[in-house]
Amino acid sequence: MLLTIFLRLFLTEAVFQLTKIEMYYILHFTMSEFSLFKPLKTEQKIFQQISDQIRQLILSGVLKPGNKLPSEKELSNQFNTGRMVVREALRTLEESGLICVKRGSLGGAFVKDLDSTVLTRSISDLINIGNVTLRELIEARLGIEKVILDFAIMKMNDEDLDLLKKNIEDSEQKFLKGERATEEHIYFHILLAKSTKNLLFEMMIESIMNVTKSFLLSLKPDVNYINNVLTYHKEIYRALQEKNLLVAEQIMERHILDINKEFKNLAKI
Repeated sequence: MLLTIFLRLFLTEAVFQLTKIEMYYILHFTMSEFSLFKPLKTEQKIFQQISDQIRQLILSGVLKPGNKLPSEKELSNQFNTGRMVVREALRTLEESGLICVKRGSLGGAFVKDLDSTVLTRSISDLINIGNVTLRELIEARLGIEKVILDFAIMKMNDEDLDLLKKNIEDSEQKFLKGERATEEHIYFHILLAKSTKNLLFEMMIESIMNVTKSFLLSLKPDVNYINNVLTYHKEIYRALQEKNLLVAEQIMERHILDINKEFKNLAKI
């Protein structure tokens, strides 16, 4: 009966406008006779198979940001396994930054927008356990920022330049009031990455800047350092306006090496 109704629905003009992925998604959440998931294999860890299937559905776009996953009970029934196993699979996905689990009557597991949270945590953990040094972080940042400048000059538009200019003006206003413009200084570099129109650049630099921000908040550099940062940002902005990649890269290198020097000096105090 359900299949007959579905076939009639499928022949309507409205359904022809849906993509295959959207139709696949509708089938799962409206018809219990259909399943979005595949049978599990006995030779592999069950929770890993479940998380892998859900991960693939998220990455392929079948499950989109904001979509709510079936409940633990529904997933355990569909996978024919225990709720503890499902819970472990959801925990793995949450740690990967793909879903967030909310508590309460309106809670559940929801697909997240991909962001830099997991990458930031990974970099912080590597630094905290000593596998990555501050020098290595600075070197990696320098290399990535130079590549970002290259792509930014090719792809940025007037709106991107206006956002950078506004960021500098906001930083200057805070400086004149005697306030620290840490957030604005960090966001300047994220704006540069955004201007490349490349999400991976944006996520990479956002992760590195989040770690850098934690150092800035703990070390609390003086006013002279903050003023120097503002000066560097103004010079980088002017070089971008003039589309002078060589000058922009040279200023960025001095800027980042100056940060490294400041961090080292503050860490000795």
